[in-house]
Amino acid sequence: MEYALFYAEGDEPIAYVPAADDIGAWVDDLERRGASEYGERLRPDEDATTVRIRDGQLLVTDGPFTESKESIGGFDIIDVEDLDEAIEIASRHPAAAFGRVEVRPFMQWPDADPEARVVPTGFRERAAVGRRYIMLVVAESKGRRAVIGDDGGEPAPTDDATTEDVTTDAPETSDDPDAWVDEMDARGTRLFGEVLRGPEDATFVSRRAGEVLVSDGPFAESKEWIAGFDVLEVQGLAEAIEVASKHPMARGGTLELRPLWPFDVHDDHVARTEREAAERGVRVEPVAGVALAQVAGAGS
Repeated sequence: MEYALFYAEGDEPIAYVPAADDIGAWVDDLERRGASEYGERLRPDEDATTVRIRDGQLLVTDGPFTESKESIGGFDIIDVEDLDEAIEIASRHPAAAFGRVEVRPFMQWPDADPEARVVPTGFRERAAVGRRYIMLVVAESKGRRAVIGDDGGEPAPTDDATTEDVTTDAPETSDDPDAWVDEMDARGTRLFGEVLRGPEDATFVSRRAGEVLVSDGPFAESKEWIAGFDVLEVQGLAEAIEVASKHPMARGGTLELRPLWPFDVHDDHVARTEREAAERGVRVEPVAGVALAQVAGAGS
């Protein structure tokens, strides 16, 4: 059974100790067990970009979809026997010691090929030919449901743009998620993705003083929850925004774009942390206004 593992600091984060980071050993064990499909670290929150459509306007904002301290810092996709094995794997990830891990099962479609996997065979060996992002599909608990195949229910309430939003006229989009998938697959911009089961099926895992702590529910105590995700390969943020703006959930939820931040899991993590210190706390992605102007220019 496949699960997504999302890594977050937690509501009461413990300081990260680079010298104690044993992510290399964790990955090696996952590989030996044949449980690993794919995983990446994400650029910090400052490089997140959210995309929404409200009242016919495309709204783009710098920053993550939630103001919680528990935004995602990385993810893995694993294929294991059951939830117990997924929890055991999650409990040994370094993030469980200073934050916590959210374990989320994927949707099981009745007509799906039982041998199919979320990550295409051979994907990890495929060289990147553009900039890669994870696009988190974020739903609101009182808004439109984000499960592919639903009729959508009632639309989410329209929220007013804030001073942080940069807007332009929204593109024409289809309400059919499959049409978006087909278009992006044909363009080669969507590498893979899938819908997750709802937040009621989420499991928290953390490790404190040698004890594994497990609880139910999503990590963010807010009205928003991650309903699914896609990994994109594009030329840059402007194209990622254009791709996200065509997704049906842009009108009923939020799309968060986060660039991947690859690193060598067997690196000296003390030296790596020192090298990367200057990149934390600042945005290296184009600001929303610049990226949106590029989107508008490409469409004119």
